[in-house]
Amino acid sequence: MQISIANNETRQLLNHRLEQLSDDGFKSVQLAHFGDLNQDLINSLTINVEEMMISAGDRKPLIKRVFSILIEGLQNILIHGESLDGGQPALLIVASNETKYRVVLGNLVLAAEREKLISYLDKLNGMNDEEVKSFYLEVLNNGLISTKGGAGLGFITMRMKSKDRLHYTFDTCDDGQLFFSISTDLDRLA
Repeated sequence: MQISIANNETRQLLNHRLEQLSDDGFKSVQLAHFGDLNQDLINSLTINVEEMMISAGDRKPLIKRVFSILIEGLQNILIHGESLDGGQPALLIVASNETKYRVVLGNLVLAAEREKLISYLDKLNGMNDEEVKSFYLEVLNNGLISTKGGAGLGFITMRMKSKDRLHYTFDTCDDGQLFFSISTDLDRLA
């Protein structure tokens, strides 16, 4: 298990997320990171998770799905996450039990973005797998590129690859920001 923590203030949020995982039956945490994020760290974290899954004997299709979710989620954080005190706090936890992996990602967002995120994620969660695929193709073909360079495919990809709902929470922070966490489960046996 690899754990890195930015400071004492983030320790409480990380501990809360780890307690939630334990309560949900995820007793094994392969990786937990809460701190600044950059492209080199994304590369390192994703390689570590991939190597851990290979050594655990997980099948290649599952490894690819988890890897895809990690890349999409961490790139979303890097591109869209808000900064705090000159850094960009990011959360990544990969936990497992006998039947599932859970990927938890988090970053700061502006409080004004909360309702927009809820609406978008609830829309995705209300779709079946075929509707998600169709929506992905529609956004891919017709999506507008945002000022930060995204077309809105990250959450869709995460939903499509996990084949599960995207669960989310918002924790209050200072300065009009919220800490947004999103998680999804992947079946190890399917």
